[in-house]
Amino acid sequence: MKFLTLFNASNTEGLDEQLSIIETLLERVRDPQFWIDISKPIIFAIILLIAGYILTKVANRLIENFFKYKSKSRLKGSDKRNNTLINMLQNTAAIFIWFFVVVAILEAFNIPVSTLLAGAGVVGLAIGFGAQSLVKDMITGFFIILENQFDKGDFVRVNTSGTTVAEGEVMSLGLRSSRIQGYEGELYMIPNGTINEVINFSRYNSVSFLDMNFSIQEDLDKIETTLETYLNENWRQEDVLVEAPIVQGVQSIQNGEATIRVMLTSRPMEHFGSTRRMRKRIKQYLETQGIYISVPMMDITDFDGNDMEA
Repeated sequence: MKFLTLFNASNTEGLDEQLSIIETLLERVRDPQFWIDISKPIIFAIILLIAGYILTKVANRLIENFFKYKSKSRLKGSDKRNNTLINMLQNTAAIFIWFFVVVAILEAFNIPVSTLLAGAGVVGLAIGFGAQSLVKDMITGFFIILENQFDKGDFVRVNTSGTTVAEGEVMSLGLRSSRIQGYEGELYMIPNGTINEVINFSRYNSVSFLDMNFSIQEDLDKIETTLETYLNENWRQEDVLVEAPIVQGVQSIQNGEATIRVMLTSRPMEHFGSTRRMRKRIKQYLETQGIYISVPMMDITDFDGNDMEA
């Protein structure tokens, strides 16, 4: 009986405590000051988010306008370089703005940011040895941008320890990694720390050699003179050429054919198409002058049957 009495008494006390807690919560919920205290940091956080969004847009617009103004001045630089710097500066500005917005929101909710940062510092120290590759990527990316090794839109070949890992057009360049699109549309995402060598094909004019074969029975001096006259008068029809092609003369003589070489200088990475188009134009023009490209011939000798028996 005593046990039952004690059990009933403890249950009664537990129910009283639960009821008191519920009543306290209800009183706080009914209190207008409670909702005011909750709504203040929420409203402040919303304002900060809106302000961060607006500041990001303003910063992006200011950066774009700065480079537009710069492009009209004497220090305009290349468009590829400007686009690369615009992307990098916009990303950096967004990171800084949203970092301060997040810190301000945490402070508004009375979350000790300094304690979190101190804890992050300890954790960062613990994982620092494992993040060496990340630090290396960012440092290498910084020097790639600083030294202007390549920009967005450049055509490059990237080597690692002498082995080609990617070749194509640079789609984006960041502090940690670079993205390069290959010939067939494949996308390479390369950590900057693995980039040892860069061959940039987009900085200077491209040079290509156009070789055409003619029979050694042809008058080679006449062919060279005809080519020089045609190219000097018509090379501007090919928009990507930056100067008149140069007829370098006979490159080789093999198997009854003489190879005459023409050197073309075009805008960066435009030499593939210009060489094909100029080869077609030259062939069509030479045919109007009675000069034809040589065709490989096979000499078949009909041996006499008596000679075969001997």
